[in-house]
Amino acid sequence: MAKLIRLPIAFWIFLLSAIYYGVLSAKTYTWVFISSDSGDWLAASNMWFVPQPYGSPLYILLGQLLNLFPGDLVIKMTILLSVIPSAITLMLVYLIVMKLTNKQSIAATSTVVLLGSTIFLTQSTILEEYALTTMLLTLSFWTYINSRRYLTALCWGLAVAVHVFVLGAIFFWLIVEWRRYVKPLVAVTLPLIVVFYGFILLLMYLETPRLIAGGLNVYSLKQYLTVTAGAILGQLSIFEAPKRLLLTSQLMLMSFGLALLPVANSIKKPIGKPIAVMLGIILWTFWYQITNIDVAAWTFITYASPYIAVLVGIGLSRMKIFHLKVVVTGALILVVVNGIFLNANKLTNEKPLATEYYEALQELPDGSIVLASSGSHSLGLYYAMSEGKDLVPLIYPYLDDWNFFDYGLWLHRTYGIETYVITSPGFHRWKGTLELIEDNLGVVEVYYASTPWRQSDTRRCLVLEDTEWTQIKRVTGLTGLEPEPFVK
Repeated sequence: MAKLIRLPIAFWIFLLSAIYYGVLSAKTYTWVFISSDSGDWLAASNMWFVPQPYGSPLYILLGQLLNLFPGDLVIKMTILLSVIPSAITLMLVYLIVMKLTNKQSIAATSTVVLLGSTIFLTQSTILEEYALTTMLLTLSFWTYINSRRYLTALCWGLAVAVHVFVLGAIFFWLIVEWRRYVKPLVAVTLPLIVVFYGFILLLMYLETPRLIAGGLNVYSLKQYLTVTAGAILGQLSIFEAPKRLLLTSQLMLMSFGLALLPVANSIKKPIGKPIAVMLGIILWTFWYQITNIDVAAWTFITYASPYIAVLVGIGLSRMKIFHLKVVVTGALILVVVNGIFLNANKLTNEKPLATEYYEALQELPDGSIVLASSGSHSLGLYYAMSEGKDLVPLIYPYLDDWNFFDYGLWLHRTYGIETYVITSPGFHRWKGTLELIEDNLGVVEVYYASTPWRQSDTRRCLVLEDTEWTQIKRVTGLTGLEPEPFVK
């Protein structure tokens, strides 16, 4: 017992935070905390196909690896790719603050601040890619302050392979350290990016399900990289910026509370290079949140959270012990309060929308056509299909608006659906969504998959008067909701 107690503090930080996040984590398929993309990641971990832009190749490769071992895939991915990476991030924050301040109590306080952070907590307890990316980005900073240039470049490449958003953080990093890191960048980071994202191109080339991306051609690449650009690259919205700025301020207060007070003290002049790097990463994530039309942009602040905690520690090291006590008290209150109200496992059990949706899809007759507009419900459909369910995915508006001819050809080759009409020798036209469904009514069951909070999709997808369309049933995952016909 005495030997156990004498283990390094960093180990205890990892262990206790892993237990904390593990208890709070969702143990089943869930959509809490903007985790609707988890259906995409689960499906891509079950069957080879190109997931949402821009592929997150390392994440799906790790998912495929975990799928080789027995056990529930949701639990394995949540624990090993979210909970454990977040616990490692807590440990790294402790080590970083110790390196920069040489004060153990300050370093421990910084980890408590991050432990109860609202944003960081939510992404640490669900099946998402943010926790793993954050760990790799934080690890790169740890190797950076220890002058391990090539290890830093390695972590950069791996982090980008999980989420392309990290490229922006690296850009700000290089502004500060261009001369020292240009060689490691070229020698390690860029080759890793090419290899991992080359794997996505390989999946587009192979005959994998054409669900989100088409085949390997110029048109499909253009569509894949640009149609959903607002979800990754950001789109300026000047008029919404003040509202987003207010929302961001609220999120920061909810996440860090009184711990924000020492941050200003940490960036007093002169600002060293490590602090400049951290500020660049923080500003990059804040810019994205404030100017982006994506409602889920707040999740990207997860990447900045460890650096905010580090700045808290640096600021406290320059302040009196009274301030340390105040920050510790506030952080512990957040740990308790957020642990109660942001318990992903409890929230999922109370409102198991994703699970009920998944189970409703699993109960459909094999061979059924399921119409789903792009969004969390189509990702949930992919997950159900990847679990061995024989369903035909008809994703609106890919055929109507995006004209993914590869998707149409894949439907034809895989399911025998006549997705096009030959108009003359050598020419054809693609059928629209309504025409495809009309052709199959009376032949197979046709369902429309919607999520409970997106009932407007019904009107957006189909505006119909013909009573024959009452054969189409709606799958929502809501217990007791009867299938409804489509009406104008």
